[in-house]
Amino acid sequence: MPVDKIKVPHDPRISLRSAHLNGTTYGYLYSPASTAKRGTIFLVHGFPDLSMGWRYQIPFLTSLGLDVVAVDCIGYGRTDAPPFKTQDYTYRRAADDLAELARQLGLSQIILGGHDWGGAIVYRVAQYYPTLIQAVFSICTPYFAPSDKYEPLGILVQKRLPNFAYQLQFASGQIEEAVQSAAEIRQFLNAMYGGRSAAPDPKPVFDVDRGIDVARLSRVGKTKLLDDDEMDYYVAEYGRHGIHGPLNWYRNREDNFMNEWRDFFRSGQKPAAQAPTIKQEVLFVLATRDQALKPFMAERMGERIPNLTRREVSASHWALWERPEECNRLIGEWLHQKVFDKDSDRSRENKL
Repeated sequence: MPVDKIKVPHDPRISLRSAHLNGTTYGYLYSPASTAKRGTIFLVHGFPDLSMGWRYQIPFLTSLGLDVVAVDCIGYGRTDAPPFKTQDYTYRRAADDLAELARQLGLSQIILGGHDWGGAIVYRVAQYYPTLIQAVFSICTPYFAPSDKYEPLGILVQKRLPNFAYQLQFASGQIEEAVQSAAEIRQFLNAMYGGRSAAPDPKPVFDVDRGIDVARLSRVGKTKLLDDDEMDYYVAEYGRHGIHGPLNWYRNREDNFMNEWRDFFRSGQKPAAQAPTIKQEVLFVLATRDQALKPFMAERMGERIPNLTRREVSASHWALWERPEECNRLIGEWLHQKVFDKDSDRSRENKL
């Protein structure tokens, strides 16, 4: 049976909303719970994606009694895209803005879900706002603890994470030069979502070792992961600002370090390796065929997250689209076992 999903561009189950958060206008999708309300969940996408990247998950989550808020991150879609200030593309800024959105919506506690960059963001939001965040799940993205030493991206790639080599290209400015028109944005998205170049050389146009093969972009075929209406929607949304803003997320490494040095180390807190850093319930879903976020990167997560639930799905980086039914099942089981049931237990205790 096909998994229910939000239809683009006009699905009556969602509304397009906006909010002014700490000087920036954000766009977000809102879908109310379709059964008795249990809470609110914020969903945070990654690169190159949009709030609509959660189209397979939104109807499922509302059926569990959750109001869903899916944001366009800074740089994307209907959210502002500051061109020069990379500090706007940091975990700290994202955390402050999501907390402000929760405040404006009158929410004292929320659940968080993230994928790709969104997965990295939600871990930090849980650290910066521990009383606001009830529980966290991340699809594909393992937890990276704050560090008290700065390591440039080039050194990280050379020493430990050669699978992040593509990020050097993304940060360089080369992609913006090659991807400007609507047609070029379409080619870029097809490449990032697994499209291959045409015969006689049908190879992926993107890989983690080199990034985008710009010379073959014009010959990339359609991705199998989006239908035509969905791709049209994505191209139109990326056409609002271009791709410079989204790529700024790959230029924020030093900004993130400086924020975390100030917030987690200079303030006298212990390094993450010496104490648990996320105390909420956390679900991590590993995509076993993800070439960028590989299994070895998640091996020690349990040492730093005491309430960690680990699951896996046989999928690439786009697990939410390739295996939506399985991803939804894993998220739903975790919510029932670790989040909803605990809420019921606390309610019963309070009545005694």
